[in-house]
Amino acid sequence: TGRTWVRVMMGQLLARHFGHPELAQVELGARMPRFAGVPHIAAKHDGTPQKKTAAEISDERSEYAGCRVILLARDLRDTVVSNYFQVTRREIRFRGDIGTYLRWPRGSVDGMLKYYNVWANQRRVPRGFLLVRYEDLHDDTPRELRRIASFLGLADVRDETIAGAVEYASFGAMKSREAGRAADASVLAPGKAGDAESFKTRKGKIGGYAEYLSPEDVAWLNRRIDTELDPYFGYSSAPLPGPVRD
Repeated sequence: TGRTWVRVMMGQLLARHFGHPELAQVELGARMPRFAGVPHIAAKHDGTPQKKTAAEISDERSEYAGCRVILLARDLRDTVVSNYFQVTRREIRFRGDIGTYLRWPRGSVDGMLKYYNVWANQRRVPRGFLLVRYEDLHDDTPRELRRIASFLGLADVRDETIAGAVEYASFGAMKSREAGRAADASVLAPGKAGDAESFKTRKGKIGGYAEYLSPEDVAWLNRRIDTELDPYFGYSSAPLPGPVRD
């Protein structure tokens, strides 16, 4: 869904805003250094729904009752393609074509629909909740990063701090850094040397699913999104999401 992208930006924003370069390591999910006045952030896969069946995904989120949650969402059609390459080129826990993967019960479309619908239903459980959509990040990255900063209680972040974090985490810059790293199973490294589809920063494209899915598979996905996904997120069979329906 672009989680690594957002973590890189947030790490850079915190490091630049507070003047502590150590905070930039948030991009790789390391234990976050503690400094006075700095919000403490934990990046989570929230129970690893990408490895579960729909039935195994919990219906409630009471563990977040005292927390403030940023939920990053993405069009399921692009997400399922991205995860297909994750499980076939990086983690090697699925063997089969992409059409088969769509209908695979573990970590694919069934689980994604369940996971998003649970959060739509449970979004008022946390102390604070912010929905960030991948497509909105592409449309106006500085605006969305400032929304995140405001949600963290950082109302005085300078424009140049936002701009610097956005530039550092741009797709081209991240892909260049990843290309220079060994395929060592770390977060921002190729799954296999020389295999562009095994990169964490693989394409970063909206609507790229059309390059990989058959018209029949797209139609099947569209029907499921239109009839089963909570309209809160604004996603449908349309090429781009509509407004969030809170």
